[in-house]
Amino acid sequence: MDSGLPSNDQLRAFAKSNSWERVNELREQFQEFLTSIRSKRGSHPVTSRLIRHLIRPYLDIDEEAPDGNVLLAKDDPIVLANLLGRRFQQGAWLDYLKPYNLNPAVYHENIGQAGGPLGLRPVGTELEVGVIRPDGSDPTDDDLDKFHDAYLSYAQRFGATLDIAPELCIYQAEITQAPVYGYAKILRGLELNLASLAHATRDSKMYLAVISTYPTETEFATSHSDKVETVAIFLNDINESRGQQRDILNGLRRRYEITRGAARPANLLRFQGFHMHIDLAGRSEALGMLSYMMNLGSASAIAAAALLKGGPFMDGACDSERLCVREYVRSISITGHYVGVPISPHLQPDGMDKHAHLLRANLANGTARALLYGVEEDMPFSGMHNMLGRVRPDLETTKRVCTLESTGMPSHPCAERLAAVANDYQFSQLAIEHYFRKHGTDLSFLGDDSDFYEVFGPLDQHSFLHMVEESDRLCTDVEITTAAGTKYSLVDFYEKKRRLLKRLLAPLNVIDTRDIDSLYDRIYHSLVAPNGGAATIDDFINHPTRRGTGNWGRILRDAYVEAGGTLGAKSNPAVIKVVEQIHSALQRRYESV
Repeated sequence: MDSGLPSNDQLRAFAKSNSWERVNELREQFQEFLTSIRSKRGSHPVTSRLIRHLIRPYLDIDEEAPDGNVLLAKDDPIVLANLLGRRFQQGAWLDYLKPYNLNPAVYHENIGQAGGPLGLRPVGTELEVGVIRPDGSDPTDDDLDKFHDAYLSYAQRFGATLDIAPELCIYQAEITQAPVYGYAKILRGLELNLASLAHATRDSKMYLAVISTYPTETEFATSHSDKVETVAIFLNDINESRGQQRDILNGLRRRYEITRGAARPANLLRFQGFHMHIDLAGRSEALGMLSYMMNLGSASAIAAAALLKGGPFMDGACDSERLCVREYVRSISITGHYVGVPISPHLQPDGMDKHAHLLRANLANGTARALLYGVEEDMPFSGMHNMLGRVRPDLETTKRVCTLESTGMPSHPCAERLAAVANDYQFSQLAIEHYFRKHGTDLSFLGDDSDFYEVFGPLDQHSFLHMVEESDRLCTDVEITTAAGTKYSLVDFYEKKRRLLKRLLAPLNVIDTRDIDSLYDRIYHSLVAPNGGAATIDDFINHPTRRGTGNWGRILRDAYVEAGGTLGAKSNPAVIKVVEQIHSALQRRYESV
């Protein structure tokens, strides 16, 4: 099977001609000079000639108004930065010059020096939420301002993350949490954020929707920022130009009885996500590609998403077949299609051409998204909403951190489940990095450990998409099919993963195996519920023994029916009642924080 990964011989050859120290040095020089230019740019014309002594553009360049491009080191085949295309520039081009921090010279035989010893990596999270007025109408600008101000006030008081950013949908916001180690710290941070959100929506007199899609009937307004509006125009243009995407869009409109003419592709992207970022040792390009396939494209990723899935609502309708509609909604954009492995500009044939083309053709509004090259209807696209995730090489920090970002997880109101998935993601990365340090990108060694292959073996595209569809229909009742073709209930899969991680990691002395048992005991409890599973929304969020148990998607569907809704039909009042129950349960849980 051609995995698309570079061979170990290719990694060795590249590292032999380009040391990882040299790559770091070149990037440090470029970043320092770029910072200097940005601080002084008011005193001289900002043309690309200012940095020509350090770089050579991969594509031809307009000195006065550069378009999308890849900037290489002057005398080395190393990507220093990417320049976003003119479509995505709302000001001076210098502001859209993004660093490229993945190090192609770090591989399995030198990662001990470049990335330090094997160890648990900190994970940061992003939680997307929605806000709804109690009568089901769309929040006004004044409502949203009050909500944002109230969140920041409570976050400061509670010690939660102060970073809250708008999403594509004007009624959604993204809350970020700084990278931390381990279940307890992740859980604490998430609970503080949820508490801040609950108090903020109470003060602003709105309902909080922590669910997989924005659920109620809406005008589908997009955020007003220049960045969001630019992306929205791009998404509309690219999707409406392709017949297959128009068919998917029209199918969704019919399924949920959406009749408002303003509901274009970008407006209908109502999904909300729980994103996770985990550090890549040595910022290794090869490790990032391998982790992308094993951590984000395996049965392990399917299981984690199923643990959080639940949300059969779209525009005031309840799906009759799916307990979670997030991935179906995401499919209306070509940018949400499956991309099996990201581009490495340095380590794959034609990688640099593909990477540069997505930027120059204005098909990607970020460096990481320009690594997600796909083709549909014989035309290229960037998988910016790709259901797996992406490798992020463009984080502008002093440490130039690179991360593996999971985007396949829905938002969820249960902090325990959110924290469990993030902690599981950490343990998975630890096991995958251990494999990389032993075997590099050679997947033939997967056959030496059948348990490892079942848990982390990359799924082919057909199998992965089938499993996504099954978990959408069944949520935690799904049966997991592994890369080896074996089938497990979610409970049995996580028990297999528990035993594998303890066997792999115990001899390495990098983590206390009691932490592994503690995590998977929590997951076991949520799936088996020895004292009985939650049957209502309030039980799921608040009950002392049933909290976080049961099938969240089924609980939501049952609440909708009990509220008078009809499956497969639009009943916005019933959906509003379900959202009110979620909101009230969260208010009760966090009222004493």
